[in-house]
Amino acid sequence: MSIRSTEHTRKIAAELATRIAESSPDTQRMNELLDELGYDTVPKENKQAPTADNADRIGIYIPDTQSDGTYYVRDIAMKDRWSFFADIPSIPPKSERKRVVLLGESVARGFLLDPGFTPAGVLEQYINANAGVNKYEVIDLAETNLGMSGLKERCKQALALQPDIILILAGNNWRDDLVELIATDSTYYQTIGEALSRREDTQYLKAKLEEIFSELVRSFLSYLNEIVSGKNIPVIFAIPEFNLLHCRSTPGEKFVSRLAGSNIADWLNARTGAEAALAENELDRCITYATEMISLDPSHPYGYELLAECNMKMEKWDEARQYLEQGRDTAIFCRTNSKPRMYSIIRETILKEAARYNINVLDIAALFKSHLKGKIPGSDLFLDYCHFTAEGTQLVAEAIAGHIFELNNEENKRAVAATAIKPEKDVSARAHFFAAIHNAHWGQSYDILYHHCIKALYASQHISRFMIYYCDMISRSTPNNLCKTLATILTESTGLDRYVHALIHPRNAKSMELELVDAIIAALKKVGVNIQTYIDDLRKKEHSVEEQQINLLDSLYHATSYDEYQGTKTACFQARDNYTRFYLVASKGVPVSFNISLRMPEQGNAPVRIPLTLNDQLISELEIDGSWTTCTLTAAGDLCKDGINTIGLHWPAPAQVQAINNGSKRQIVHNIGTAMLDTIYYVFGEIAAFTVVSGKQNHLELN
Repeated sequence: MSIRSTEHTRKIAAELATRIAESSPDTQRMNELLDELGYDTVPKENKQAPTADNADRIGIYIPDTQSDGTYYVRDIAMKDRWSFFADIPSIPPKSERKRVVLLGESVARGFLLDPGFTPAGVLEQYINANAGVNKYEVIDLAETNLGMSGLKERCKQALALQPDIILILAGNNWRDDLVELIATDSTYYQTIGEALSRREDTQYLKAKLEEIFSELVRSFLSYLNEIVSGKNIPVIFAIPEFNLLHCRSTPGEKFVSRLAGSNIADWLNARTGAEAALAENELDRCITYATEMISLDPSHPYGYELLAECNMKMEKWDEARQYLEQGRDTAIFCRTNSKPRMYSIIRETILKEAARYNINVLDIAALFKSHLKGKIPGSDLFLDYCHFTAEGTQLVAEAIAGHIFELNNEENKRAVAATAIKPEKDVSARAHFFAAIHNAHWGQSYDILYHHCIKALYASQHISRFMIYYCDMISRSTPNNLCKTLATILTESTGLDRYVHALIHPRNAKSMELELVDAIIAALKKVGVNIQTYIDDLRKKEHSVEEQQINLLDSLYHATSYDEYQGTKTACFQARDNYTRFYLVASKGVPVSFNISLRMPEQGNAPVRIPLTLNDQLISELEIDGSWTTCTLTAAGDLCKDGINTIGLHWPAPAQVQAINNGSKRQIVHNIGTAMLDTIYYVFGEIAAFTVVSGKQNHLELN
């Protein structure tokens, strides 16, 4: 839009105001005036965008025919999607170089290291440094968040680029395609609905889900073969791997399932026993308890993870790997919005069926296993649950190059090692810090967060300013997008357009991210920067109960990840485990008073006692039943400590739980989405209100 003089703008606005005031306004003229002022008067769905037809589009790229051939340039109308693709303005016409077209999702994109260091970039450098006669170009069409349906479309579009080889690195996002298929295919919908109604038979449900998933993967392989048939374009499929060693189930994935009879109580007892045994290094006892957990609830990941821990302590890597894979695969039950991952059934289907469809396969799981001499891949090769570190990227690029050389009957000269192709220090630092943020948002452990913070600082201490700003922003009660420090981060840092979403929390769901901030503080101390006092003072200023009444149901005071419950959202807080933790900023020696309204929805009229603790010290036992009860009580000042205090509610395990009734079964069949989640998880308690005030304040009258 051209720049107009202020006087000209005033004249247009004045005429527009006059037209609006007319009894029968000239709509056409009004629209012309609005267009003059820069407002869009054509509805988006009807507006003719200056783009090519979908048949000519390749992702965000549209054809631009010039004298030397057809280029594909980024479509300005899709600028909001550019950051999901490689930072490449245009794709040139085919040259004499052999063209490898890379397709895939965020793993292929090089998420967290992108755009400074990508699989496509490493592959192109490595293969040209070590090729014989041929020269190669790698066209990077990977797109973050791409699912199977989008990948099918992209494969077909990519043929316009005249590839010599199609390379696919994908499969982590395919669970959404499975869910979509079940929801839209009446036969599959009925099959899974009936399987869900047999809630006690989890293995039957898993078998049905995997059966459909395998059919979906086979259909994709068949489609790939069909579109390249007769074109002499070989396809390489690189199957992703998962961070088995250092990625654990999220808080949402660990919600306690609804189990009939006394099975919830039995499962909780087994969990307590397993954790105690593992802490005491009594591995046989831990294995016994963890096995019982799996027997009671095969859909829950935690039992498998405990068995894996025991086997790793005994250096039984194959057994540990098996249990970690089984725990990872429980996400097929859609317990929550689980992290993207490669499921065993996808990998097994590709390995089994690829040859039938003339597809070459690189099994990255086998590659990493060989590289680690049988041990389990972790944070040395992964930045988070599935995205590669620089080392992981180098390994994969070298292995893919081997397949390409073989397809072209070339030898690898090995003149340059893949490990010689490295990211710049600032790229590595930013990647590791965003990995810490990303892992924190998925509820991963303090050790992992600290690992990435230290890695970031060792790569470049310039990242320390970003870290300090982040700690400031996340420690405030103000939403991130309204914090001055976010503006400072975006102003002082470049290349954040791909990751700015990680700096903006979901609406009304901000967390103080206590473990991440503590990990950052500890890492900064290692390089001589101490912000502990500053953050302590900031937390006190923003969150102290001495300054204000605190609503503990605000996500700031209980959320530990952004792993949201995907079922029906209720007006009250629902506890889906037998222990609920809240955080309170207080001062040592100052008493605090609580006001809480709660109930146990399945308790009926028989009251039970619920311990309420402050820093693991008992404050009181609340007598609760199935009706709403309001309690007011005070905790002595000597129970409080300066800074972060932990408040705990210890819900009793149900002695008996009714099996899913026929009405609920019918509800599941007719609404697989939220009804499934609402039915398979047990709600221990509900809290309608939970507030705290300092004993120094007198506006709360105690009962």
